[in-house]
Amino acid sequence: MKRVFLSRFSIYLDEIARQGSVRKAADSLNVSASAIDKQLIRAEEALGVSLFERLPRGMRLTSAGEVLIHRLRGWQKDLLTIRREIEELQGLSRGEVRVVAPQEIATGLLPEALAAFARAHPRIAMLATLAEPERIRQMVLDGQADFGLTFSPQPLPGVSVSRDMGFEPRAVLPATDVEARHRSMALDRFFARPVILPDSSTHLRDVMDIAAARARIRSAPVLTTNSLELMRAMVRAGAGYGMTATRPDAPLGPVEGVVLLPFPRGAMPGMVLSLIAPMERSLPVAAILAKRCFETIFDAAGASAGGAPGSAAG
Repeated sequence: MKRVFLSRFSIYLDEIARQGSVRKAADSLNVSASAIDKQLIRAEEALGVSLFERLPRGMRLTSAGEVLIHRLRGWQKDLLTIRREIEELQGLSRGEVRVVAPQEIATGLLPEALAAFARAHPRIAMLATLAEPERIRQMVLDGQADFGLTFSPQPLPGVSVSRDMGFEPRAVLPATDVEARHRSMALDRFFARPVILPDSSTHLRDVMDIAAARARIRSAPVLTTNSLELMRAMVRAGAGYGMTATRPDAPLGPVEGVVLLPFPRGAMPGMVLSLIAPMERSLPVAAILAKRCFETIFDAAGASAGGAPGSAAG
């Protein structure tokens, strides 16, 4: 690998620094001393500085030489890391990926991405945890998850944001309901019916409460739950209307007996899903591949929406 990525001069410089002389470096590398000396002189002329002090009993790095050798040795360490990761990737047949996500994407993006990764890497175990918004970033920081997805507003200290995706709240109606024929759902019509709402452990509930307060509508749900699956089941059973969050390109339905109607533009605060990873900790190769799988889905959603996926650092 050194021969592929490192020039002869880099190898010569490192060996001269280790051996303290051109001749000893030549003997160690089994090349001629003149060949090494020519490379060294050419490099010093190109840089405009001396890299070694020529002493009676050998050679000693100058300040410029110290800087250069420090950078080159750091690069060599990086190459060793790259080599180990490539070797691990080539034989990737075991390991675990830990993902933490909000309840709102448990029936959409999350299973889509996990299924895609499972098909590509069937021997890698996955652990997916659904958590409250304030816990997601902390689980990533504490190492309880390799990476996470969160609706928490930015900035997000301690983590990097590699992708963003816009989500929108939608009303969940029985497919047989008369309102299901419309293309959107007004807030007043929504709250005029019995409603089944997510509890305060979800960001979606925060969004709904803000919208109701702005419209001066009093929310009186017949059922509050932390399970969006239960909410949909109750809607299908005719107990009332529900609320969920979807990607803007998600179909309206009907799907499994319900339709998902958007609210009028501006009626609900926007929601942004961020893909986050720790800033101070390197991910294992399996987690890197899984994160890329999620990024591919974010990119595809951005392309279908006519825009590029956002990225930032928090």
